[in-house]
Amino acid sequence: MAKKKNKALAIEINLLPAEFRKVKTDWGWILSRRIIWSVIAFLAVCVAAFMLVVHVQETTENMKSELSRIESEVAKEKPLLNKIKTLDEKLAVIAQKNKALKSIQVNKRRWVILFENISSVIPPNMWLTNLSQISEAEMELKGNTFDFAEVAEYMVRLEQQISVSTVTLVSIATIKVGGEEAYGFTIKVTFKQDLGLEGEQ
Repeated sequence: MAKKKNKALAIEINLLPAEFRKVKTDWGWILSRRIIWSVIAFLAVCVAAFMLVVHVQETTENMKSELSRIESEVAKEKPLLNKIKTLDEKLAVIAQKNKALKSIQVNKRRWVILFENISSVIPPNMWLTNLSQISEAEMELKGNTFDFAEVAEYMVRLEQQISVSTVTLVSIATIKVGGEEAYGFTIKVTFKQDLGLEGEQ
C-alpha cells in the first residue's frame, strides 16, 4: 500500500501586542481583471479624446489657412472686380438709353405727319403748353383756351386727321391767364400704329 503523506497544518500566531504588530497589505486587487479592463478602457477613451482634439485643431488651422489664402487672392483681384462692376454699370446705362430710344420709335416721317396734324387744327384762341408720349401709340396734350367750345372743336378736328385714331378728354378746369378767365385742358390722342410706314412696306 502506498504510504499516505501527512500534511502539517501551519498556523501562524502573532503574540506581539497590537501596537507592535505589522499589518500585511493586500495588493491582490491590483491584479483583478475588472480593475485592469477598467483602466485600459479609461486610457483608450483618453487617447481617443486627445486624438479627436488634435484632429479638430488641425482641421481648424487648415481652414483658417485656406480662408486667409482666399482672402488674399480676392484682395489681389479686387481692382479687377471694381473695373468689371464699373463696366457693368456703364453697360446698364447704355442698355437703358437704347431701350428708351427704341420705345420712342423715332421715325421722322411719322412725327412730321403727327405734329402737322396736331398743330394745323388748333383754334385761334387756343395754345398748347405740353406734348408728351405716354405709351407706344399715345400722346398727352395739355393746353389753354379762352373759349370753352374750342376744346370740343379741337377734339373733333383731331379725330378727322389721318394720323389720329381716337381722342379722349382727360380733364378740363377753369384757370386765370393774365387776369382773364380761361380753360386748362388735357386730352389723350391715340395715333395709328402704321403711321409713316406706308411707303416702307
